[in-house]
Amino acid sequence: MPTDLLPVKPVAVHTSWTKRVKRVRQQFIQLSRLVLRKGVRVGYRLAGYQFLDKEQTEAFLRPYSLVTYPANALCMEEVVDLIDPSKVYYPQTQTETEPVSVWRYKTPAAGAELRPYGSVLTERNIPCTDINTDDFYQNVLHRQRRQSITVQTVIAPWSHYLDGIIWGGYYDFVFLVAAKLARIKGVLPEAVFRNATVAYPQFGTAYERDFMALLGVEAHQLIDTRKTSVQFRECIVANAGHWFYPNLADINALRTYILPQLPAPDTRRKRIYISRNCRRRITNEAALIQLLNQYEFQIIDDVPRSVTEQAAIYRDADFIVGPHGASFSNLIWCQPGTQLLELFAPTYYPDFFRYLANVLSMRYAAYFQGEAHPGNWTRGLEDDITVSIPEIEQCLKKMLGT
Repeated sequence: MPTDLLPVKPVAVHTSWTKRVKRVRQQFIQLSRLVLRKGVRVGYRLAGYQFLDKEQTEAFLRPYSLVTYPANALCMEEVVDLIDPSKVYYPQTQTETEPVSVWRYKTPAAGAELRPYGSVLTERNIPCTDINTDDFYQNVLHRQRRQSITVQTVIAPWSHYLDGIIWGGYYDFVFLVAAKLARIKGVLPEAVFRNATVAYPQFGTAYERDFMALLGVEAHQLIDTRKTSVQFRECIVANAGHWFYPNLADINALRTYILPQLPAPDTRRKRIYISRNCRRRITNEAALIQLLNQYEFQIIDDVPRSVTEQAAIYRDADFIVGPHGASFSNLIWCQPGTQLLELFAPTYYPDFFRYLANVLSMRYAAYFQGEAHPGNWTRGLEDDITVSIPEIEQCLKKMLGT
């Protein structure tokens, strides 16, 4: 037997064994989480607490309602490839957002508090004001000692464990925290908002601090519920609505408070390319940038920027090209008629930025190379993107009319 073939079998066996161990480990983690989740729920129910679903939460809080914005119905047109119309990225879609509300809940008894990850406990109820209550078991696992304070009014804008995978990114903060605070600010008396304590598990990022300052929340108002147990006499809460299709009321609330604080608009709108350095980066980006330079695109490098800097870049853009990523949350600052060309891997092409482009009266196009490979979206979530430079050039020529 040739000596160069000797290592093949042991390596294959080792690789197979490693994959098997990894799969078993993942299954064990998932099973452990399921057991913890169900065990914690049983324990709280035995202690007399009730986990409310969304409908039960709305019924419980209905007497304290300040405002409810209805769902928005929307018809999104079919999106096909600019070169090959038989290649359909998205069919025509009839969709609807969810209604969103603000409640000013006044507790009738002592003992109402916020748990470490922002969940409200009151009257032996655990309301579901965000996407779900699946993360609640993490509150039991939290072992950090917390100091206790009691406040008159608390605003509780978030109730999920920040794992940095599902929850904890820029998109989540913009649409599930900042947008909710803007909605709350719009209906509360100014003095109440200014004097309230804002308490939730903080993201600890520069953009969080920027948004808080732009929304008029001062540093002394902010409490991290992982470090401090907050008991309250009244609580301002709001629901998150649809995760991928934000209610138009929230988008308008953010625009109302943020856009007037931006620098004066540039007199000449720009064509921009949004680069991305982490997952879902463009593998042949150098060649793509060389092409885009020929069409006078400004390259926006993936470096830290303030919220006002990001918002101004998008507001002043006329044409945006880039890989799918959280930066496109900033589409909410765009002017009507702005063109977006969103680049994908064929294994992961969600449509929530298509939705934003539609509600903001932008022009939208999508692209990925080759045929689609639909399936488990979690497997394609982090896939890098390779584009065909000739195909992108054809797309640009068609969109620019050249």
